[in-house]
Amino acid sequence: RRLVARYNCTGCHVVEGRGGDIRRLYQEQPTFAPPMLNGEGEKVQADWLFDFVKAPVPIRPWLQLRMPTFGLSDEEANTVVGYFEALDRVQVPFVHLERAALATENVEAGKLLTSKDYFDCFSCHQRGAVKPQGPPEGWAPDLALAHARLGPEWIIKWLRDPQKVMPGTKMPSFFPGGPPDVLGGDDEAQIRALRDYILSLGMPEPSPQQAAHVVTGGPGTSQ
Repeated sequence: RRLVARYNCTGCHVVEGRGGDIRRLYQEQPTFAPPMLNGEGEKVQADWLFDFVKAPVPIRPWLQLRMPTFGLSDEEANTVVGYFEALDRVQVPFVHLERAALATENVEAGKLLTSKDYFDCFSCHQRGAVKPQGPPEGWAPDLALAHARLGPEWIIKWLRDPQKVMPGTKMPSFFPGGPPDVLGGDDEAQIRALRDYILSLGMPEPSPQQAAHVVTGGPGTSQ
Protein backbone atom coordinates (compact mmCIF):
# COMPACT_ATOMS: atom_id res chain seq x y z
CA ARG A 1 0.00 0.00 0.00
CA ARG A 2 2.87 2.39 0.71
CA LEU A 3 4.25 1.89 -2.81
CA VAL A 4 0.79 2.35 -4.34
CA ALA A 5 0.46 5.60 -2.39
CA ARG A 6 4.02 6.75 -3.18
CA TYR A 7 3.53 6.42 -6.92
CA ASN A 8 -0.08 7.66 -6.80
CA CYS A 9 -1.44 4.59 -8.59
CA THR A 10 -4.95 5.50 -7.46
CA GLY A 11 -4.73 8.77 -9.37
CA CYS A 12 -5.47 6.73 -12.49
CA HIS A 13 -6.56 3.28 -11.28
CA VAL A 14 -9.21 1.99 -8.92
CA VAL A 15 -7.40 -0.11 -6.29
CA GLU A 16 -9.21 -1.76 -3.38
CA GLY A 17 -12.33 0.07 -4.52
CA ARG A 18 -10.72 3.51 -4.18
CA GLY A 19 -9.21 6.09 -6.52
CA GLY A 20 -9.38 6.28 -10.30
CA ASP A 21 -9.86 10.05 -10.29
CA ILE A 22 -8.80 10.41 -13.93
CA ARG A 23 -11.52 7.98 -14.99
CA ARG A 24 -14.08 10.74 -14.43
CA LEU A 25 -12.72 12.43 -17.55
CA TYR A 26 -13.70 9.38 -19.61
CA GLN A 27 -17.31 8.92 -18.57
CA GLU A 28 -18.45 9.20 -22.19
CA GLN A 29 -15.78 6.75 -23.40
CA PRO A 30 -14.95 4.47 -20.44
CA THR A 31 -12.96 2.04 -22.61
CA PHE A 32 -10.36 4.80 -23.06
CA ALA A 33 -9.84 5.14 -19.28
CA PRO A 34 -7.13 3.42 -17.20
CA PRO A 35 -8.35 0.00 -16.07
CA MET A 36 -9.67 -0.75 -12.61
CA LEU A 37 -7.23 -2.98 -10.73
CA ASN A 38 -9.68 -4.68 -8.40
CA GLY A 39 -8.90 -8.40 -8.69
CA GLU A 40 -5.61 -7.82 -10.52
CA GLY A 41 -3.72 -10.40 -8.46
CA GLU A 42 -6.10 -13.14 -9.55
CA LYS A 43 -6.44 -11.84 -13.10
CA VAL A 44 -2.84 -11.67 -14.30
CA GLN A 45 0.17 -13.95 -14.06
CA ALA A 46 2.84 -12.95 -11.54
CA ASP A 47 5.72 -12.99 -14.04
CA TRP A 48 3.78 -10.80 -16.46
CA LEU A 49 2.84 -8.28 -13.76
CA PHE A 50 6.45 -8.07 -12.55
CA ASP A 51 7.68 -7.32 -16.08
CA PHE A 52 4.83 -4.89 -16.72
CA VAL A 53 5.35 -2.69 -13.66
CA LYS A 54 9.07 -2.60 -14.45
CA ALA A 55 8.56 -1.71 -18.13
CA PRO A 56 4.91 -1.14 -19.15
CA VAL A 57 3.85 -2.21 -22.64
CA PRO A 58 0.61 -1.28 -24.46
CA ILE A 59 -2.26 -3.70 -23.86
CA ARG A 60 -4.71 -1.53 -25.76
CA PRO A 61 -2.37 0.08 -28.33
CA TRP A 62 -5.03 2.45 -29.69
CA LEU A 63 -5.16 4.43 -26.43
CA GLN A 64 -3.36 7.75 -26.16
CA LEU A 65 -3.09 7.46 -22.37
CA ARG A 66 -0.01 5.49 -21.35
CA MET A 67 1.18 3.87 -18.14
CA PRO A 68 4.37 5.69 -17.06
CA THR A 69 7.64 3.91 -16.29
CA PHE A 70 8.51 4.52 -12.64
CA GLY A 71 11.92 2.87 -12.60
CA LEU A 72 10.94 0.37 -9.90
CA SER A 73 13.66 -1.82 -8.46
CA ASP A 74 13.19 -5.60 -8.59
CA GLU A 75 12.37 -5.54 -4.89
CA GLU A 76 9.70 -2.87 -5.38
CA ALA A 77 8.23 -4.71 -8.37
CA ASN A 78 8.05 -7.94 -6.36
CA THR A 79 6.38 -6.03 -3.53
CA VAL A 80 3.72 -4.69 -5.91
CA VAL A 81 3.09 -8.20 -7.30
CA GLY A 82 2.87 -9.63 -3.78
CA TYR A 83 0.47 -6.87 -2.74
CA PHE A 84 -2.03 -7.67 -5.50
CA GLU A 85 -1.69 -11.41 -4.90
CA ALA A 86 -2.34 -10.92 -1.18
CA LEU A 87 -5.45 -8.84 -1.88
CA ASP A 88 -6.90 -11.72 -3.91
CA ARG A 89 -5.50 -14.49 -1.69
CA VAL A 90 -3.68 -16.08 -4.63
CA GLN A 91 -2.23 -19.42 -3.52
CA VAL A 92 -0.32 -20.44 -6.67
CA PRO A 93 0.87 -17.25 -8.40
CA PHE A 94 3.15 -18.79 -11.04
CA VAL A 95 1.70 -20.34 -14.19
CA HIS A 96 3.51 -22.41 -16.81
CA LEU A 97 1.59 -22.98 -20.03
CA GLU A 98 2.50 -24.99 -23.11
CA ARG A 99 0.55 -25.31 -26.34
CA ALA A 100 0.73 -29.10 -26.04
CA ALA A 101 -1.31 -28.99 -22.82
CA LEU A 102 -4.32 -27.67 -24.75
CA ALA A 103 -6.41 -30.45 -26.29
CA THR A 104 -6.87 -29.94 -30.04
CA GLU A 105 -10.60 -30.66 -29.84
CA ASN A 106 -10.99 -27.94 -27.20
CA VAL A 107 -8.97 -25.42 -29.17
CA GLU A 108 -10.95 -26.12 -32.34
CA ALA A 109 -14.29 -25.86 -30.51
CA GLY A 110 -13.17 -22.59 -28.93
CA LYS A 111 -12.09 -21.24 -32.30
CA LEU A 112 -15.52 -22.09 -33.70
CA LEU A 113 -17.25 -20.32 -30.80
CA THR A 114 -15.24 -17.12 -31.40
CA SER A 115 -16.21 -17.07 -35.08
CA LYS A 116 -18.79 -14.81 -36.70
CA ASP A 117 -21.24 -17.71 -36.72
CA TYR A 118 -21.34 -17.71 -32.91
CA PHE A 119 -19.92 -15.12 -30.48
CA ASP A 120 -17.96 -13.03 -33.04
CA CYS A 121 -15.28 -12.22 -30.45
CA PHE A 122 -12.92 -10.52 -32.88
CA SER A 123 -15.46 -7.90 -33.82
CA CYS A 124 -14.25 -6.24 -30.59
CA HIS A 125 -10.99 -7.93 -29.61
CA GLN A 126 -7.67 -7.35 -31.28
CA ARG A 127 -5.81 -10.54 -32.29
CA GLY A 128 -2.13 -9.80 -32.71
CA ALA A 129 -1.70 -7.49 -35.68
CA VAL A 130 -5.35 -7.94 -36.71
CA LYS A 131 -7.45 -5.08 -35.39
CA PRO A 132 -11.25 -5.07 -35.13
CA GLN A 133 -13.41 -3.12 -37.51
CA GLY A 134 -15.30 -0.10 -36.26
CA PRO A 135 -14.23 2.83 -34.07
CA PRO A 136 -11.52 2.28 -31.42
CA GLU A 137 -13.84 3.10 -28.53
CA GLY A 138 -15.49 -0.25 -29.18
CA TRP A 139 -12.26 -2.25 -29.23
CA ALA A 140 -11.18 -4.70 -26.53
CA PRO A 141 -7.72 -5.97 -25.43
CA ASP A 142 -5.48 -8.09 -27.63
CA LEU A 143 -6.27 -11.77 -27.00
CA ALA A 144 -2.93 -12.84 -28.48
CA LEU A 145 -1.37 -11.59 -25.23
CA ALA A 146 -3.63 -13.70 -23.01
CA HIS A 147 -1.37 -16.77 -22.75
CA ALA A 148 1.41 -14.70 -21.18
CA ARG A 149 -0.80 -12.28 -19.27
CA LEU A 150 -4.01 -13.82 -17.92
CA GLY A 151 -4.53 -16.52 -15.32
CA PRO A 152 -6.24 -19.61 -16.81
CA GLU A 153 -8.71 -19.89 -13.92
CA TRP A 154 -9.48 -16.16 -14.06
CA ILE A 155 -10.43 -16.53 -17.74
CA ILE A 156 -12.95 -19.22 -16.75
CA LYS A 157 -14.40 -16.95 -14.06
CA TRP A 158 -14.57 -14.03 -16.50
CA LEU A 159 -16.34 -15.99 -19.22
CA ARG A 160 -18.91 -17.33 -16.77
CA ASP A 161 -20.04 -13.88 -15.64
CA PRO A 162 -18.16 -10.77 -16.86
CA GLN A 163 -20.49 -8.39 -15.03
CA LYS A 164 -19.82 -10.07 -11.70
CA VAL A 165 -16.06 -9.77 -12.20
CA MET A 166 -16.15 -6.21 -13.56
CA PRO A 167 -19.50 -4.44 -13.12
CA GLY A 168 -20.26 -2.18 -16.06
CA THR A 169 -17.98 -3.94 -18.54
CA LYS A 170 -19.02 -3.93 -22.20
CA MET A 171 -18.11 -7.61 -22.45
CA PRO A 172 -21.37 -9.49 -23.15
CA SER A 173 -22.44 -12.53 -21.15
CA PHE A 174 -22.88 -15.65 -23.28
CA PHE A 175 -23.58 -18.10 -20.48
CA PRO A 176 -25.75 -19.80 -19.45
CA GLY A 177 -27.28 -20.53 -22.82
CA GLY A 178 -24.36 -21.46 -25.08
CA PRO A 179 -25.14 -22.83 -28.56
CA PRO A 180 -26.61 -26.35 -28.45
CA ASP A 181 -24.62 -27.59 -31.46
CA VAL A 182 -21.12 -27.12 -29.95
CA LEU A 183 -19.82 -29.65 -27.39
CA GLY A 184 -23.34 -30.89 -26.81
CA GLY A 185 -24.51 -27.50 -25.55
CA ASP A 186 -22.49 -27.98 -22.33
CA ASP A 187 -21.85 -24.46 -21.01
CA GLU A 188 -18.86 -25.42 -18.87
CA ALA A 189 -17.26 -27.38 -21.70
CA GLN A 190 -17.74 -24.40 -24.02
CA ILE A 191 -16.21 -22.03 -21.46
CA ARG A 192 -13.16 -24.28 -21.11
CA ALA A 193 -12.88 -24.54 -24.90
CA LEU A 194 -12.97 -20.76 -25.26
CA ARG A 195 -10.32 -20.45 -22.55
CA ASP A 196 -8.06 -22.98 -24.24
CA TYR A 197 -8.41 -21.35 -27.66
CA ILE A 198 -7.68 -17.91 -26.22
CA LEU A 199 -4.58 -19.29 -24.48
CA SER A 200 -3.44 -20.92 -27.72
CA LEU A 201 -3.27 -17.58 -29.53
CA GLY A 202 0.32 -16.43 -29.85
CA MET A 203 1.71 -19.80 -28.73
CA PRO A 204 3.93 -21.87 -31.05
CA GLU A 205 2.36 -25.06 -32.36
CA PRO A 206 3.34 -28.19 -30.40
CA SER A 207 5.68 -30.77 -31.89
CA PRO A 208 4.17 -34.18 -32.77
CA GLN A 209 5.88 -35.63 -29.68
CA GLN A 210 4.34 -32.97 -27.43
CA ALA A 211 0.92 -33.35 -29.03
CA ALA A 212 0.97 -37.07 -28.21
CA HIS A 213 1.01 -36.22 -24.49
CA VAL A 214 -1.89 -33.75 -24.39
CA VAL A 215 -3.88 -33.50 -21.15
CA THR A 216 -7.48 -33.55 -22.36
CA GLY A 217 -8.95 -31.14 -19.83
CA GLY A 218 -6.51 -28.31 -20.50
CA PRO A 219 -4.64 -26.17 -17.96
CA GLY A 220 -5.19 -27.15 -14.36
CA THR A 221 -6.34 -30.69 -15.15
CA SER A 222 -4.76 -33.51 -13.17
CA GLN A 223 -4.37 -37.13 -14.18
